[in-house]
Amino acid sequence: MSDNTKTELPLDEAATRLERRRSQGKRPKRKKTWRVILFTLSALVLVGVGLGVYYASSLKQSFQNSYSSTGLKSEKAASQLIKDKKPISFLVLGTDTGTSGGFGADRDRSGLTDSLMLVTVNPQKETTTMISVPRDIMTSISGFEASFPQKLNAAYAFKETSDDQASLGDGVGTTIATIQDMFNVPINYYAMVNMSGLGDVVDQLGGIQAKSPLTFRFSQDTAHETGGNLYRFTEGESTYSYAADGVNFKTYDTMDGKAALAFSRMRYEDPKGDYGRTQRQRILLEAIMNKVKQNPTTILNTKFIHATTKNIASDLQMSDMLALGSNYIDATKHIESYTVQGEGEMYQGVSYQRVTTAQRQAVTDTVRAALGLKAATTGSEFGSEITPSQLAQVGSADDLYPSSDTTSNEKLPNN
Repeated sequence: MSDNTKTELPLDEAATRLERRRSQGKRPKRKKTWRVILFTLSALVLVGVGLGVYYASSLKQSFQNSYSSTGLKSEKAASQLIKDKKPISFLVLGTDTGTSGGFGADRDRSGLTDSLMLVTVNPQKETTTMISVPRDIMTSISGFEASFPQKLNAAYAFKETSDDQASLGDGVGTTIATIQDMFNVPINYYAMVNMSGLGDVVDQLGGIQAKSPLTFRFSQDTAHETGGNLYRFTEGESTYSYAADGVNFKTYDTMDGKAALAFSRMRYEDPKGDYGRTQRQRILLEAIMNKVKQNPTTILNTKFIHATTKNIASDLQMSDMLALGSNYIDATKHIESYTVQGEGEMYQGVSYQRVTTAQRQAVTDTVRAALGLKAATTGSEFGSEITPSQLAQVGSADDLYPSSDTTSNEKLPNN
């Protein structure tokens, strides 16, 4: 990636920020902390938000403030799908682009979307499918192909920074267009989360219970296994221990918001790395959804819904949100979760994920089947097209990782 290429783009601020973050080697701790709010949003969209019908008159303004259209064709046709109770799809994004006041004009336009998830909701089959998409996939961003290669999570920032008149929905639309081209699947709606609400959501629910898939310790102070505010989780157990001083532990059987963050944040001690963290995030999601289903009245209060809509932006109209909650609640009876399994690669000092044709086809097949659509060939490896010279520089994933481009890879790993 040459600096000369970047200076030709009308988005120097975004490019500079992206490069600065990459050169630092580690992502800011705060942003890792909030990544799991993405998964909480899925639960709220599928389970809770429709219950706001009981408070529609007082909450109408809250829902309107959270609305921002992408202007994409897939969005324009989606409202009828909900009215007809047809399967629909979401792109759920977790980001740090919001502010303490939500997604207003003062939002951070150059922030990255740190988490991405494709969610399909099928009320007919009573099934919800969640697919975690690696944020580091090597990408040619729709509308910004000259900046290739970039990471998928930069698509939002490129659009937002290049045009100070762009709406939040315009920025998300760039991400959606890129993903649709990459996997050849329709995305009807999006939901973006301001990374500041997970702890509040869990606390509003009165805490949750979740079994840990491994034994580990995590300090909120150091982000490692020693230090103050130390949490200790045990494989196969829903109980956990906490020591404010890092030494004297007390055991608890219900996670509060801070414990949920600790459970989701740990990365360095997990042998599966990012994939292991994603697994724990999904465990939390299912715990949240189960808690809401057991007692939906826990979120039937204006304080909870106001707090939720403040930290969420979406292209769902209020009428669609209410219909979604009323008509699609049965889709949470069966939840299937998957992860796009890419191949790690360093290119010019930057860490990327490369996804072969077989791996992309697995996503295409899973999403289209969940939506009741005809089978189709997957999309372009990089999303938008690239030039032959650009391809020569990076090579194709199929050629670089032939063992990951076989028929055995045409099925997503189930979690």
